[in-house]
Amino acid sequence: MSRHVPRLHLIGPMVVDPTAYPAIAAAAVRGGCDAVHVRLPGVATDEVLATVRAAQDAIGDAAAVVVNDRLDIAMLTGAAAVQLGERSFSVNDVRCLLPETMLVGRSVHDVAGAQSAAEAGADYLLAGHVFDTDSKSGTPGRGLAWLAEVVAAVQIPVIALGGITAERVPEVIATGAHGVALGRELLLADDPAAAASAVVRGLT
Repeated sequence: MSRHVPRLHLIGPMVVDPTAYPAIAAAAVRGGCDAVHVRLPGVATDEVLATVRAAQDAIGDAAAVVVNDRLDIAMLTGAAAVQLGERSFSVNDVRCLLPETMLVGRSVHDVAGAQSAAEAGADYLLAGHVFDTDSKSGTPGRGLAWLAEVVAAVQIPVIALGGITAERVPEVIATGAHGVALGRELLLADDPAAAASAVVRGLT
């Protein structure tokens, strides 16, 4: 079946308080963000569940809520998608458990991983990190040429991640990437709606 893959993904909560995240995410959605990730590695299950539900309440049907790695919570909350880390469950195993309507994304860091995920049936890839970023301090970005290689190696949408700003979006999309994922650029913006809107303009 054909599945719609969002083009502007917000990754959070990251550097903000999880309790503040739903309101920030809702503002970004008003600016055109169409996917909101809840990524809380190492956090207690009840806190992750509460954050996902709060995000769903704040956003409604205006954007897809994506649960990172926590397959159980994605299923329990009826999330729009689950984002699997490179060392998480296999896409094939996940497909056995999920409804057909739920998107499955895979995070990848090289061409071989991208090809493997696509062959296993992932709906889209989150590929990074493209540029230098504070979240990967000491590890240089892989660059636009690398991103173009990943895009050319698969037939599914690729979402670029890592150090992306609104100004860089056009050159990222020029590689053939389907969309972009941002964290701090939206999370720490004075006006997340305006910041998201600036990114969306670069996607067109």
